[in-house]
Amino acid sequence: MNDIYAAPQADLGREESSERAGGSIEDAIAGNIEIGMLQTLGDAWRGLKGFKLKCHIATLLYLLVFIGAGIAFALLVAALVATGADEQVLSILGLVFQVVITALALPMMLAIMIMAIRHEYKKPVSAGEVFRHFGAVPKLFFAYLLQTLLVMLGMILLVLPGIYLMFAYIYAMPLIVEKNLSIWQALETSRKAITRVWFRFFGFLWLLSLINMLAVFTLGIAWIWTIPWSVLAFSMVYTRLFGAEAQTLAD
Repeated sequence: MNDIYAAPQADLGREESSERAGGSIEDAIAGNIEIGMLQTLGDAWRGLKGFKLKCHIATLLYLLVFIGAGIAFALLVAALVATGADEQVLSILGLVFQVVITALALPMMLAIMIMAIRHEYKKPVSAGEVFRHFGAVPKLFFAYLLQTLLVMLGMILLVLPGIYLMFAYIYAMPLIVEKNLSIWQALETSRKAITRVWFRFFGFLWLLSLINMLAVFTLGIAWIWTIPWSVLAFSMVYTRLFGAEAQTLAD
């Protein structure tokens, strides 16, 4: 019987190893890959050169999209209020705005991560790549809804299952975009692989969060380094678990 969690052989099989790089879904799920989280942080720090500026420009573009969307929404609400619009209409409009913002955020965040993957393998990177993956919005949005629903259900069931799933599903959306997995395949692939390293991965993310929180005491100046460092380290864990596909690394 076919393994529903295995990625399509044409893309992820071992025979493609000369074209792709890093780990593999099969080995990650089987627990055959050991990742030194502190070593990964060190490798990411040493790899920052040439990535910091592009990461910050891409992040700025990301923020500008949201600022623009927020201004447009505020102007629309003001115009509707001026015409005496019903509160229910405004509530529905607010919900639509949240959906639009989420739909915009998902592909842009993933694009920044894929920029980091390309940088890791010495491929050309452009900040404009932040707009590259909007075609995946429908799939990503439904994955986000399902992931959120499962995590919330886990929270209801004594909290701990929700915390487990919150971290276990963290690479589901990158797997959808980077490896073109189905929504359920991506969720289960991420869960099965992260389960093998869950506590180390939790500590890794906790440490990254702590580093970025402490950067506040430098008036945010340290974020010049810590934000791209975090993005690069996060992407390195992904590639060491699942690898990077030939199309991701194509020039």
